[in-house]
Amino acid sequence: MFPIVNCRDLATARQFWVRAFGAEQAYQFPPEGDPVYVTLRVGTGQVALGVGTAPALYGEIPLPATGHAVDVCVYVPDLDAVVAATPAAGGAVVVPPADMPWGERVAYVSDPEGTMLLVIQDGPTDDEPSREGAPA
Repeated sequence: MFPIVNCRDLATARQFWVRAFGAEQAYQFPPEGDPVYVTLRVGTGQVALGVGTAPALYGEIPLPATGHAVDVCVYVPDLDAVVAATPAAGGAVVVPPADMPWGERVAYVSDPEGTMLLVIQDGPTDDEPSREGAPA
């Protein structure tokens, strides 16, 4: 399973994921020219970006996030590096990195269109316990 993040400006959103998270493009549609959909590898996971300005198969326009109904959660090997790269990549640091009581170190960043991303340090640091058993 992987999330699809709808966006107005796919090129800018893609560049954000590449610069902030080190994402690598795995798929593009159409294969030539300007894409309307891409799949990106981020670590061992994937995220898709789609142009959300035209009706989807179900007939409605899946506008980019305007509220906060879903967190896109991204585990990363270096949380501090992602947070440091976010502003230069066109995003914003919403909540700086903090240690959580369940043993994870997390931050919130937003992409250039305001999609909230819950970014979590993947694996314990020297002073953190394992994340096993942590709430989802």
